[in-house]
Amino acid sequence: MGLFSVLGIGTRGLSASQLGMDVTGQNISNADVEGYSRKRLNITPDYRYDGSYGQMGFGVEVVNIERIRNVYIDEQIRRQNREVGYYEEIDHTLERVENVFIEPEDTGLQSYLDEFFNSWQNLTKYPDDVAARTMTKTNAEILVDVFHNLSGELRDIRETRNDEIKQRVGKVNELSKEIFNLNLEIAHVEIGDQNANDSRDRRDRLLKELSKLIDIQTTENERGQVTVTTMGNIIVSPVDSQELEISTKTTKRADGTSFAEVSVRFSDSNRIYEPSGGQLKGLFESRDTIVPEYQQKLDKIARTIVEKVNEIHISGYNLHGYSGINFFDPSLTGASDIDVSASILQDVQNIAAAGDAEEKNGNDRINTTFGASPVQLYDRPPGDPSRQRIRNVMSGSVVVTNGASGVVLRPDVDYHVDYTLGQIQLLNAVHDGADLDVEFKYRTGTYAGPGDNSNAIAIAQLREKLVMEPDAHGRNTATLNQFYGSYIGQLGLNRNEATSHLETRNYLIRQFETHQDSIAGVSLDEEMAELIKYQHTYQASARLISTAERMLDVLMNM
Repeated sequence: MGLFSVLGIGTRGLSASQLGMDVTGQNISNADVEGYSRKRLNITPDYRYDGSYGQMGFGVEVVNIERIRNVYIDEQIRRQNREVGYYEEIDHTLERVENVFIEPEDTGLQSYLDEFFNSWQNLTKYPDDVAARTMTKTNAEILVDVFHNLSGELRDIRETRNDEIKQRVGKVNELSKEIFNLNLEIAHVEIGDQNANDSRDRRDRLLKELSKLIDIQTTENERGQVTVTTMGNIIVSPVDSQELEISTKTTKRADGTSFAEVSVRFSDSNRIYEPSGGQLKGLFESRDTIVPEYQQKLDKIARTIVEKVNEIHISGYNLHGYSGINFFDPSLTGASDIDVSASILQDVQNIAAAGDAEEKNGNDRINTTFGASPVQLYDRPPGDPSRQRIRNVMSGSVVVTNGASGVVLRPDVDYHVDYTLGQIQLLNAVHDGADLDVEFKYRTGTYAGPGDNSNAIAIAQLREKLVMEPDAHGRNTATLNQFYGSYIGQLGLNRNEATSHLETRNYLIRQFETHQDSIAGVSLDEEMAELIKYQHTYQASARLISTAERMLDVLMNM
C-alpha cells in the first residue's frame, strides 16, 4: 500500500464522517417533528486484495442511510386509530344531543310539560274563567314550540353529520392520491438500492391520518409501494388510486321538509361503501341510528300527549255545551309538527273542561239481509216512522252475526262500517244474502254545565298516569315524566360509554407511540455522542491526510 492509498483512506474517512455529521444534524433538527424517524448511517470496511499481503483495508464505505422504525407498531397504531376516529364521532354526536336536552331545570322539556299540566290543574279551579283557559292554551303553544325547537335541533345535528360525510370522503380521496404519488416517488428512489426515508415517513403519517377516517389494510411490495384496501376494495395500488364518490338521495320528512341524504360508492365498481371503522362509520351511525333514535323517542312523547289529551278532551264539553272537539290537531303527532287544534286557537271557550252530568248505556239490535251494496240502517221502534238519533256518544261498538250459522263477522275483513255515512258494507261474499244481526252498543252522556271541571281534572291527572312503555302484556309502565327521565338517563349512559371507549383507545395509542418513540424517536444525548464521535473521526482522517502529505513532501524533496 502506497502513500496515495493512505490519502484515499483518509479522504473516504473524511467523507463518511462528514455524512455522519449531516445525518446527526438532520436528526437533531427534526427531534420535535411528529412522525419523523431518526436516521442512521450504515458504514462498512472497504478492502482490496494485495498480491503480497492478501486482503487489506481500504478505508470505509458508506452502505446507506437507514430509517429506524418498527412497522409492526405502526400497524397497531393504525388499528387503534380506526377505533379512535369512530368513537370521536359517536362521542361528539352524543355530546351535541346532550346539549339539546340537558338544559337548566326551568327551560327543559320536563319543565314545560309540568307547566302544561299545571295550567290544566289551575283550570280545575276556574273552569269557566277565560283567563285560566287562555293560560292553558298559551302553555300548550309554548310546549308545542319546545317540541318544534328540540326536533329542529336534532334535525340540524343529523344534517351536519350528513354534510361532514362529504367532507371526510373528500379528505379520503385527497390522502389516497397523495399516498399513490409517494408510492411512485419511493419506487423511483429505491430502484438504486437507496432508501426513500423522508418519503416513507411522509407516507406513514398519511396512512395514520387515513386510518382515522376509514378502516384500512396495507401490504407492501418488493419495490416499497403499499396497496391500501378498505372493505375488500383497493383504493391505492402501485399503479393508481380509486376515489370514493358521493351520491345524493332527496327524501321527504314527516313534516313535509326535504333532506338530501348522501351515500358513498366506489368509483370503479359503483358498489355502496359501508365503512366498518373510522370517522366515516361514526358519522353514518350518528346520522342513521343515533340521532333518529332520540328523534323517535321525542316523537313518541309528542304523539302520546296528542292522543291521550285528545282522547279525554273530545269526550268533554266546551262552554257552549258541545263535545267532540280535539285539543291538539290529531293529524300532526310528531315533535316537528305537533300543534294545538284550530278550534282551540280560535276560541278558548272551546276548551272542554266540563264532563258529563249523567252517563247512559244503550243496546239496540237490527236484523237485515245483506247483499253486495252498502246498507244504510235506521233504528226505529216498531210502528214509529221517525228516525232515532243518538247524541253525545262517548264510546260504542258494533257486532255483526250471521243469523243462520251464528258466526261473528270480522270488522274490516267481512264487513266495513262507515260511521260518517251511517252505512255497513259486506266485504266477504260468503255471507251474501244471509240474514245478519247487527247489534249496537253505546255509552252516552249529558253536559254538566260550564262550572263543571271533571274533564279538566282527567287531563291534569294524565301527568301521573301510566301512559308509556307497554310491557309484554300491553300494559303501560311509565308516566310521561318517567319516560322522559329514563330517556335522558340512557343518553347520559351512552355518552359515558362512548367517552370511556375513546379514552381507552387513546391510552392504547399513547402506549404504542411511546414504544415507537423509544425506537424511532431522536435522543439528543445519543445524537450529541454521535456528533462528538464523527468530529473525532473527521479530525483523525484529516490528520491522516496531513501526515501523508508531509511524507510525500519528504519524498519529493529527496
